[in-house]
Amino acid sequence: MFESLVLGIVQGITEWLPVSSQGSVSAVGSFIFGLSLADAASFALWLHLGTATSALIAFRREIFDLSRDSLRDPLHPSPLLRFGVVGTAASMMIGVPVLLMLDDLSAAFGAGGMLVVGVAMLGTAVALRARFEGGTRTRRDLSMMDAMAFGLAQGFAATPGLSRSGLTVSMLLGRGIDRGEALAISFLMSIPASLGAALFAAIDGAGIGLIEGLLGAAVSAIVGLVSIKTLLGVAQRLNFTVFVGVLAVAVIAGSTAQIFWL
Repeated sequence: MFESLVLGIVQGITEWLPVSSQGSVSAVGSFIFGLSLADAASFALWLHLGTATSALIAFRREIFDLSRDSLRDPLHPSPLLRFGVVGTAASMMIGVPVLLMLDDLSAAFGAGGMLVVGVAMLGTAVALRARFEGGTRTRRDLSMMDAMAFGLAQGFAATPGLSRSGLTVSMLLGRGIDRGEALAISFLMSIPASLGAALFAAIDGAGIGLIEGLLGAAVSAIVGLVSIKTLLGVAQRLNFTVFVGVLAVAVIAGSTAQIFWL
């Protein structure tokens, strides 16, 4: 129960920052609570149910407007809706195979599997270091090419250590999307991805007890709802490149120490 509480808090905070929430939860679960990479990653995926719930509440107005426009003229969906459908489909094509390989990765590398997480975090730091400035394009200008690129970035972000928000926002900025719009689009599109991740974890069921799972999801939802607005504002002003780089080095060092100790 204590582990679920702590991991739910970590998920609720880190989901909204350009630092991998899945990698952060996996690192805490592995290094502090002694979980295997497969079990820690599976529980991290399940906790996305909570942050998806908080995102649904936080962005309820945008979701309502999108649904209303779609029902008003279903034969001519908005560019954002087309973007969401194509982007989510592309994410599944990449993300599901990545998730299916997690058990094999944990079995093959054991404690060394966290090295992969650390290296992936370094990849996130490199993406953040690019600091794309963005452009003037808005959600009304989204194209199918934007959707495919977004979907690929989000799919690869299923790898623990890669930040979904960091990679997708960087991709959108690189394609000339306005900075504020890029952030809003990324978080709106996180909802179907997060629900899919939670469903995958529920079907897989590795290391998730009913009571612990419900507690963790509830805590991540509450913490996520409280922190989302504040953290989004902070994320606009802070440089997370160094933070993610230091975290990546710490994960690599911890994994190396585990290997040596074992």
